[in-house]
Amino acid sequence: MLDEIRIPDRLNMAEWFLDARVAEGRGDRTAIYYRDQTITYREVVAASCQVTNLLRELGLRIEERVMLLLLDTPEFAYAYFGALRAGCVAVPVNTWLTSEDYAYYLEYARPRAVIVDAEVYERLEPVWRDAPYPPIVIVVDRSGAAAPADTVDFNAAVARQPREARSEATYRDDFATWLSSSGSTGKPKCVVHMHHDFVWNTIAYAQRTLGLGEDDVTLAAPKLFFGYALASNMLFPFSVGGACVLIPERVAPADYFALLARYRVTNFVTVPTTIAKMVEAIDAAAGCDLSALKSLVSAGEALPGRLYRAWKQATGVEIYDGIGSAEMFHIYITNRPGDVKEGSLGRLVDGYTYRLIDDAGKEVPRGEIGTLVITGPSAGIGYWRMRDRSRETFWGDSVRGSDKFYVDDDGYFWFCGRGDDMLKCSGVYVSPVEVENCLMGHPAVREAGVVGARDAAGLEKALAFVELADGHAADDALAAAIIAHARSQIAAFKAPRRVVFVASLPRTETGKIRRAELRRLAASLPADPSEG
Repeated sequence: MLDEIRIPDRLNMAEWFLDARVAEGRGDRTAIYYRDQTITYREVVAASCQVTNLLRELGLRIEERVMLLLLDTPEFAYAYFGALRAGCVAVPVNTWLTSEDYAYYLEYARPRAVIVDAEVYERLEPVWRDAPYPPIVIVVDRSGAAAPADTVDFNAAVARQPREARSEATYRDDFATWLSSSGSTGKPKCVVHMHHDFVWNTIAYAQRTLGLGEDDVTLAAPKLFFGYALASNMLFPFSVGGACVLIPERVAPADYFALLARYRVTNFVTVPTTIAKMVEAIDAAAGCDLSALKSLVSAGEALPGRLYRAWKQATGVEIYDGIGSAEMFHIYITNRPGDVKEGSLGRLVDGYTYRLIDDAGKEVPRGEIGTLVITGPSAGIGYWRMRDRSRETFWGDSVRGSDKFYVDDDGYFWFCGRGDDMLKCSGVYVSPVEVENCLMGHPAVREAGVVGARDAAGLEKALAFVELADGHAADDALAAAIIAHARSQIAAFKAPRRVVFVASLPRTETGKIRRAELRRLAASLPADPSEG
């Protein structure tokens, strides 16, 4: 057990993640790589102070919310830490949403101000004036165009502000950031987090478990509006004097190799879907110097062992697969340097504890599948304005999710699916993830999504939706061969009774399979003639 992490009562994240680097003598080190620019810690501190001064000039006060609709550019860092320095609450929001989605956020989160990229403003513009509490809208436009009517020009307004600002003397338990849950159905839920939560997990996971240091350079495939990337590609490197690479555009998987080489990235933060597509495009790595790359951090969904082996064989670079949540801020179970068990999600991050429980709330024996209840100091305090959901999920420092796991005799966690994804075949719980990993061992299968479907007798059986690898054609013979492969690898009752070929599986922005959509598709399929 490592030494206890002690968080001071007075804590402002802007001081802890940024100002402390300048005080340590690291002010002239690169904090951000953006295109051809290198931006130092001293410059990020000064720019964040200007944002703080602007927010105060506009009348914002401590605890008022600032919604961030920003691409992955230096302005995201300036705005995020500027809001925190002012004692405001930062609410990062997905920049890929629709006007209807933004109308929901404006009513739900009730931000006093919105800092928005010009590219995103066109989707905010139709709804913000009609919000119940219309916010101050501050537009970031790097083209030099004039700010739209009734809005504040970020560049001009910030430029006239002093480059020093007083940091609000917030407490560790003051609200700092709301993170949107990554649920694939229903409206987003904002998890309310305090300054303390981010600092604690940064020390426990990024510093002590991953061992990030001042020579690390990070790059993330997910964008900063996701809590996973906000931490992994900004907070974590900033906490140790490292650097992050910010890329505003969506990047084709094959193009990441050139970016990793260009910026001498040491730690690439990604998701299994991107890893799979990079393995398929491995020829694009030819001529790219990846010698600086030490590790990949993967989360979002469990990484199949087959994919882990393919990446490791192609590059020699280790993958640290883990799991976290917006509710607990970040990763709490992970593989780590010198300790990787292929196919597993690794072991607990030191400082967290767990229980696996059955549907009645009783703990299950080791080796059996149960619902994870994770306990740790980084837990949020609940979902904003959702009392009943909060009571179901947040139990003090514990978070009860819907993810199903089992723990092996060595303490490694194995993901079995979300509670509503689990199948019950022949009276026994079956993990769709186990079946999917088995199917992807067949050379014709690129990706697979498994859900439950009722057979002619009304019994639940596994149904597999399959994306085919290049060079294979869908037909009944291939479907039968894939089912036979599964029966040879796992218990017969777990194997899919039916294979349906699809061009691509539906996925969320973070790469998770939309199983609810697969279940709807399964329910709409005609009866399987073989069951007739």
